[in-house]
This record gives sequence, C-alpha cells and structure tokens, in this order.
Amino acid sequence: MFPVALTPGNDQLNTVLDKFVIPVHRHHRSLHLFYTRLEKSRHLLMPPLRFLCLHGLGSNADIFRSQLGPLITELERDNSAEFTFVDGPVAQPAGPGIAGVYDGPYLGYFPCDQLPPADDVAALSQALRTNVFRESIAVAFHLIDGIVEDEGPFDGVLGFSHGATLAAAFLLHHKAPGPYDPPWGTFRCAVFIAGLAPFEENGRRIRADERGAVFKLPSVHVAGREDEVFEQSLNLYRMCERDGTALVVHEKGHLVPREREDLMAVARAIRGLEAKIVMI
Repeated sequence: MFPVALTPGNDQLNTVLDKFVIPVHRHHRSLHLFYTRLEKSRHLLMPPLRFLCLHGLGSNADIFRSQLGPLITELERDNSAEFTFVDGPVAQPAGPGIAGVYDGPYLGYFPCDQLPPADDVAALSQALRTNVFRESIAVAFHLIDGIVEDEGPFDGVLGFSHGATLAAAFLLHHKAPGPYDPPWGTFRCAVFIAGLAPFEENGRRIRADERGAVFKLPSVHVAGREDEVFEQSLNLYRMCERDGTALVVHEKGHLVPREREDLMAVARAIRGLEAKIVMI
C-alpha cells in the first residue's frame, strides 16, 4: 500500500501519514479509523531503549527490579524501554532499608565495606591505590563488558547510588572508544538515580567545578532534596553537558521515587532520551 518500508525510525513514515493518509481520511471513514489507530501506536514502530541496570550497595538485581517496578511498568506500557539487571560480584552488608524488607544475597560491584569513611581523605586515597581495590574495579568493568557482549547492545546504563557511581566510572574509563567500537562508545545515554561521582586516587570525588562537563552523552539525573548525597547528585549532574541532560528533583531521600508525580517526571525524562541519542 505504501511506497516505503515502514521500519522503526524511518522518517518517511511521518511523510506518508501527512501527505497520504490525512487528506484521504476526510472522505473515507475506514481510513480515518486506520489513521487514528496508527497514530496511537506510532511508539510501537520504534524499538524500546535498552538499559543495563546496576543496583545499589548491599542490594541485588532482583531487589533493584522491585524498586524500579512502577517505573518499569510505566515505560514498558508504551514500549519506551526495557531493562536488564546484573548482580554485583561482591558480598556486602545489606544497604539502608534493605534488611528485613528484601531477602539476600546482599551484593555490591566493589568492596565499599573495606574502604575508610569518605571524610578520611588520606586513608581513602591510600585504600584506592591498593591493588585489591584496583582489581575489584577492573572486575566490575569486566562484568559490564561481559554482559554487553553477551546480551547487548544496550542503548543506556541506569544506576542507583553505588551502581550510578560505577556507571559514571565505567563511562569515564570508556570515554575513548576502541577501534572496533561504535563512535558513541558502549552506551549512548545514562540514567543516574541518587548518583555520586567516582573517586579520584587523591581520595576526593571528581568535582564539576574542577573538571567541567566530562560526560558528553545524554543523561537523566534523579535526586532527592532530603537525600544526604543530594549535593553530590547535583555535582554529577553538572559533570554532564547541559544540552542533553535532564534533572528530576523529588522531595524524598535516598531512594528510587515511587510517588505518581515523581514517577511520571522520571518517565518523561527517560522517554526524552530517545530523541537526543538520535543526534549522536
């Protein structure tokens, strides 16, 4: 019927609808009904954004899937996104609000329980330079690379707290694509929920006011005003180029927002990534 292939992302589809269907349906009720149904299902012609999801500290993939449940339901409702979850390889104490609510195992991507407090900069710097910690980060990066190779490609990475920090560190580590990688690298977009910037070896977190916008890919940042890491989340937001970055602020603490208004704001921001990554 149409002289073009209706493939996902084909811009000729809109041209066909505008130049052919709209004028004709004014005279033919059946075509009007066809157009209405096609217009409502345009999103079904686009493949969903595929996200690799990294859980928080002292959690696991199943727990994180539960925490993201309402958001997943909303985004899968119109085929906007789909999600793959991966367990961290390191046993860790249960995270805040996890023990007694969710069953273990409680995991992380690197051994944070072996690190000194973040305010002890000298001791933290020393710990970050040890082979044990460096090897644990290398294992975490290898884990992500393996999932991408086995189950990818993915459009984006989505991390909560500890998982967001790992996602940011991975993106920094892979800023320069390899010779056989696509020009945008392993991921084309990112979602950081209650995210914190990675540490430098001097024991301090990377700061936007010192390094500027180090991330060039489109991103969504979700931060809670009552979260003790709220300012750190804003710092991570400022480390990303503003043109492709969205910030969603809710009134809760260190959690994945589930209130309807907050949930819809996050969903809208994630849906907005689709148009932004097309420009990469």
